[in-house]
Amino acid sequence: MLKITKIAPGEVTKIVCPECKEPLHRVGLLKNSKIDGLSFKCKRCGGMWKVKTE
Repeated sequence: MLKITKIAPGEVTKIVCPECKEPLHRVGLLKNSKIDGLSFKCKRCGGMWKVKTE
């Protein structure tokens, strides 16, 4: 189930491509968040990446 809620700005970790360091614009991870299964395609190098927090 996907739930989207509005939040106040806070500590956000930006996501960048591990290969070419291109930032994923307008997307960030909140401190202590749990992510498993988020994927993105880099616009610069074309690589497909999976994001998982531990």
